[in-house]
Amino acid sequence: MGYGYYSTAAYHEIRATKGYAHKSRAQIFAARSIDPEMDPRTVVTRESRDSAEHPNSVPIIVGLDVTGSMGFVPEQIVKHGLPTLMDTIIDGGIVDPQVLFCGVGDFVYDSAPLQVGQFESSAELLDRWLTKVYLEGGGGGNNNESYNLAYLMAARHTSTDAWEKRQEKGFLFTIGDEPCASVIPGEVIERLTTGANRQPVSTKEVLAEAQERYNTYHIHVVHDPSSMTERRKEGWFELLGPNFIVLENYEDVSRTIASVVTGEVARRAATLPRPTLSAADTEVML
Repeated sequence: MGYGYYSTAAYHEIRATKGYAHKSRAQIFAARSIDPEMDPRTVVTRESRDSAEHPNSVPIIVGLDVTGSMGFVPEQIVKHGLPTLMDTIIDGGIVDPQVLFCGVGDFVYDSAPLQVGQFESSAELLDRWLTKVYLEGGGGGNNNESYNLAYLMAARHTSTDAWEKRQEKGFLFTIGDEPCASVIPGEVIERLTTGANRQPVSTKEVLAEAQERYNTYHIHVVHDPSSMTERRKEGWFELLGPNFIVLENYEDVSRTIASVVTGEVARRAATLPRPTLSAADTEVML
């Protein structure tokens, strides 16, 4: 996927036409159950592909926490953050971003703990998949959410030309306010995915799988006294080290994602060996 070009003017037209400025979260995210197109039980592979429009595709997965305490983040992205995300990335020199939005919840308590969009580039399609997300508003009292489902999806159910053609990693961000479950039971993998490997897997193992093809980050949003506690951040630094980001203003989520992506791509470019010029090439330049 990943057809079309991003246009901020097109986004503003969508926002005006749909009346986002005057709508509540529940009105924008109108789904009351998982959308069939986002049901992971039907997803074999989500693809990020090069095309004539996008010859150097850069896959970016954004995993949104859809439990009760975090619905304000997707609302902010759809109302204000999408142009910040895309414009900052494109202005940073990455002209072919392809973004996949997915929803993550709690596989113990929620009916839809994993929802999977498509890699897209245009304002219309990014808005389409983002607003399809079902904000279930669930979660439970187990002091963790199932962010590891995003790792599972990325590791086993995506295919990207960035990696397969150029050995360039994409980007995977999860956004939330709790620790991550330590294991994905085999029963959950069987219930939620089309994967053939349905053995239980630890978060460390499935994270390592995802990190083979994705630079992986978690953004912990501090938004209330509970989210400030060390208990809510438990285990993340051990999993991700400096790729665990604590953010005190949720309105900066889009800008933070874009800054990480552009910074990493710039570092990658700086480490590439410069081509060696032959004598003939030098003569032509002179």
